[in-house]
Amino acid sequence: MLRSISENPGDPAYFIQLGKLYFLSQDYARAALAYRQGLKIDPKNISLLFNLAVTREAEEQIEQAKELYLQILDLDCENHAAQERLDKITSF
Repeated sequence: MLRSISENPGDPAYFIQLGKLYFLSQDYARAALAYRQGLKIDPKNISLLFNLAVTREAEEQIEQAKELYLQILDLDCENHAAQERLDKITSF
């Protein structure tokens, strides 16, 4: 799998896959870095934004996660996954 994701590092999908590998290893700092690098290529990529938001939640960076979910909803007001996660973290 690592070989297939390293074949096209200019593609945002590369950073999504790399971030997921780090996330699954609970290396949230590297996962966040991978997602942010992908966002440099495609700043409005909803998958990258969503994965970064989930990573921020895992790091207990709730305010940053909220901001990212709101950014997603600005881009796609019908993004149910982002709305559900936002509702979850704002209903304490």
